[in-house]
Amino acid sequence: MWWENLSNLQQVMFIIATVATALMVVLIIMMLIGMESGEAFDGDIDPDIDFDDFDGADVFNQESLFSLGGLKIITIRGVLAFFSIGGWVVYLLLDSTKVWLAILIGVVCGLSAAILLAYVMRAIFRLESSGNLDYRTAINKNAVVYIRIPKNAIGKGKVMLSHQGKLIEVDAITKDKEDILTKSEVKIIGLEDDTTFLVERIKID
Repeated sequence: MWWENLSNLQQVMFIIATVATALMVVLIIMMLIGMESGEAFDGDIDPDIDFDDFDGADVFNQESLFSLGGLKIITIRGVLAFFSIGGWVVYLLLDSTKVWLAILIGVVCGLSAAILLAYVMRAIFRLESSGNLDYRTAINKNAVVYIRIPKNAIGKGKVMLSHQGKLIEVDAITKDKEDILTKSEVKIIGLEDDTTFLVERIKID
């Protein structure tokens, strides 16, 4: 059986690459469906159907964790791209290359994939946010937190919502006394500046 002929490292890399690739495909499909339907992000999201349920989702999406030229490299998408591409490269090279060299090339390829994906995602969200969007008309609308919003306006997070027929990702701050975590539903109550929403958590009675 081909599986038994693989080394332990190849088996590990195969499992990691397969799982990461499958999750990447699912996340991309979910994102495309959300962009096409739009209204799925307009305040009526079921928090149970959200692939940011991973415990590390909020951590990996923090811009301050690691960025390059303004790009968010360490995100859930970036980590999956790293393990997917890097894992397959290591798996394929182990038969013909020394272990340390295969791992080194895999790491380089994985990082390259994560950086490339960051560029692609930034371009996609800029495209979705471009045009004649008037953020003032989004006031009083609901949004869903994509990146944790720090309390007391000490930093920025991000929210996602459907606005003027487009799915957009916008910077947001809050003056609430507690952080607003990923997946939380918020209400847009104003504009901090032209491209930053002021939001508050929607309290559930």
